[in-house]
Amino acid sequence: MNRPVRADVQPVYTITQHRAAEAVPVSQGPAADAPPTAGVELVTLPGGEQRWAYVQPGLLPASVGPARQPVPAWAKTAALLMWSAAGSAALAGWGLSLAGPWLEALAWALVAFAAAVSVVAFVVRGLASGPRRRGGGAGNRAEATATATGRTILGGKVTATATAIARSE
Repeated sequence: MNRPVRADVQPVYTITQHRAAEAVPVSQGPAADAPPTAGVELVTLPGGEQRWAYVQPGLLPASVGPARQPVPAWAKTAALLMWSAAGSAALAGWGLSLAGPWLEALAWALVAFAAAVSVVAFVVRGLASGPRRRGGGAGNRAEATATATGRTILGGKVTATATAIARSE
């Protein structure tokens, strides 16, 4: 939420009237290092001159820049979780790079199996519809085999073989 900007200007210092008994001597030369009495502080006047003066406690100078906004809770949470998310993504990428070769071999084995099943399905369809049109026939046999090989993470060899057989009698 944005805080309203103050329209009224607050003075940086307040000049007060003093009784003669509490008067502080003012010199024309450079200011001394230590305050002459308690409750007196060194102030800079608008002309740039520095003098000792009584300053009311509790008054702070007006802020010069815009007020600072608190960081929202969602931004803090996102910043804290960003390292975990980045580390998890990097670890997952590294794991997939190791698993890549055998995942590729598995994919090729599945493609070969799908091709073998498709060939067998067409052969069976052709054999099943053939004898009806021709009026009979001898038994037929169709066989399809697919083989895929690959490497494992540790360098071993993986082989996948799929065989489909169709018979018509």
